[in-house]
Amino acid sequence: MSSAVLLTKPSSAAWLERLLEQARQAELEWLDFIVDQGDIGDAWQSRAPAMHMPRSLLLETPHAEAADEGPALLRLPLHSPAGLEKWTRQLDKWQGEPRLLALLGDWGFDALAERLSACLQASWDQGRQQGVLRFNDPRVFAAVSEALEPAQRRFLLEPALQWHWLDRDGNARCLEPDVDMMRSWPQWEEETLSLSPSQIDELMVWHQAESWRQDHLLTPSMYGLSSQEELMARLAAAHRAADRAKLWSEPERQPLIERRLREPA
Repeated sequence: MSSAVLLTKPSSAAWLERLLEQARQAELEWLDFIVDQGDIGDAWQSRAPAMHMPRSLLLETPHAEAADEGPALLRLPLHSPAGLEKWTRQLDKWQGEPRLLALLGDWGFDALAERLSACLQASWDQGRQQGVLRFNDPRVFAAVSEALEPAQRRFLLEPALQWHWLDRDGNARCLEPDVDMMRSWPQWEEETLSLSPSQIDELMVWHQAESWRQDHLLTPSMYGLSSQEELMARLAAAHRAADRAKLWSEPERQPLIERRLREPA
């Protein structure tokens, strides 16, 4: 289940128009957005053109103290030109920031908020440790989805017909779950997501790759690559290889990672 590029580096207005087109084709009356409130707080909520007051998804969870900086759910009505114009201006302000995940689906607002809130809550080490699974970060949404077991993936993806985001290169991507396939997967019976050691390792690979990219100021052109997405995929693969080789310190890992980044495609 992989994502597809719908538009190449669209403007905010072009991306929103494509989302509206997809929503109308699905005969929906709204678009849902998950907004990462990190570094902006929740003041934007009172100005948002929403059908409901936006819902901070970490409220009433063990992580409620971070609710004002965590993800919030916004439901945008499709039949308000003034509201859509206002939201386009807000998207322009957030252009280039990894802040938005858009959903097309027909779930009620409360039910959707409850499910998304549950998916943000993760536990591991046999429940002894808990944390926030930031699947809503568009940089890692696809990677998180792939790391989940089928029942967990169904638990995350089934509320939406389509998931949309802008990738690291500014391209508009869409993940459209195969409904028939998901229905063949088992139901997830727990209230939140419990992660295995191998799943934690896979998620850590992406965290390590992002930290390595930032710390070493890496760019695609340094390795003859054409996109940030390709660079990150290679970095993640390199860190997996370093883990398998039990190379734990940065000096040990660096030669392998550099070699992997420079390998021909």
